[in-house]
Amino acid sequence: MKILKLEEGSINKESAVIKVLPEDKEDLFALYQIIDEEDELIFKKKFTSKKDEDSKKNTDLVLLKVQVVSSEFDINDEFLRYKGKTVADETGRANAEVPVGKFISFTVNYSYPFTIIKQTFDKHSRKLLNEACNPEAKSDGAAVVLQEGIAHVCLLTPSSTILKQKIEYSLPKKKRGTDVMKYDEKTEKFYKAIYAAMKKYYDFNTVKMIILCSPGFYAKTLMDKVLEYAREERNSAILNNKSRFLVAHCSTGYLQGIGEVLKDPAYAASLSDTKYSKEATVMDDFLKHLNDDDYKAWYGDTEVFKAAELGAISNLLITDEKLHTGNVKERKVYLDVMDTVERNGGSVFTFSTLHETGEELDKLTGIACILKYPLPDLDEDIADFD
Repeated sequence: MKILKLEEGSINKESAVIKVLPEDKEDLFALYQIIDEEDELIFKKKFTSKKDEDSKKNTDLVLLKVQVVSSEFDINDEFLRYKGKTVADETGRANAEVPVGKFISFTVNYSYPFTIIKQTFDKHSRKLLNEACNPEAKSDGAAVVLQEGIAHVCLLTPSSTILKQKIEYSLPKKKRGTDVMKYDEKTEKFYKAIYAAMKKYYDFNTVKMIILCSPGFYAKTLMDKVLEYAREERNSAILNNKSRFLVAHCSTGYLQGIGEVLKDPAYAASLSDTKYSKEATVMDDFLKHLNDDDYKAWYGDTEVFKAAELGAISNLLITDEKLHTGNVKERKVYLDVMDTVERNGGSVFTFSTLHETGEELDKLTGIACILKYPLPDLDEDIADFD
């Protein structure tokens, strides 16, 4: 994402005016988290007006300023749209031809910059904006999860697991000699289709890790085939980066298999650089403590706040939904808790609800923690704790 202008404190000491140009779907996700209801947007949009002289409709590119009312977002379709109502512009440049209070929708795209006016530009929003401008934060990894006759080619990003292509082939049973030939022919087409999809969607020079996972030996066979096809084509991007491939075992050829690999301690060292892997490991650790009932895992606002005040939190787990709440006072409470945990030597992990782990955490109130030491009575006297 390109920041074309950033002015802090021009409206009040917590405000910011940010002019941005998004460049990819990860930028859209960052903007979706940064822009809140009641923030204001200034953008150019084609607007149709009717002239009184000849009653003909004219379409002009006009400058509009709206206050956000609602948003729609789909990361797979790269779609981010805001609905808002026009507000007065003190400069007189925006809304010159549009009355105040008119509802207008605005779809964010990669061609035209627009301006965000935030009354409260907090630490979380600043961090999201900085990460969006850091290209290394965008391409954590990629994964192909497969089993006989089916494969899912995915990208792993800080925001979600994105399914780029699903490949399905009906493979014949190997009963007679002719069936074996048909099976081998279909299998070859299956692996070549996966290879073609990987070349289409993966940048082998920048992606940190490419996971090939499956039950049985399908992932190992795919690795051999990828290298074979790359040598035939003299594809240096793959051959020079073959150390970035990780062949792993999972129980299914569907997307759940990727989560299994990311949580598996056997692959932890290889995946240590990927943000999604760290979050998956922490979530798995939390659930293990919860299942063991060893008083080191707690969830819920009151329990977590109390543990933070005691300086007992090792890892704080919180969803982006908690930090994207429209209630500014409530959001500040969560940001203060995050600061408290970090000051006391703990780590904070923000989970996207577009990820499986984030969805799981969201069902457990959206906030949880792993303690440095057991606190069996943390939920006692909750009514007296402010």
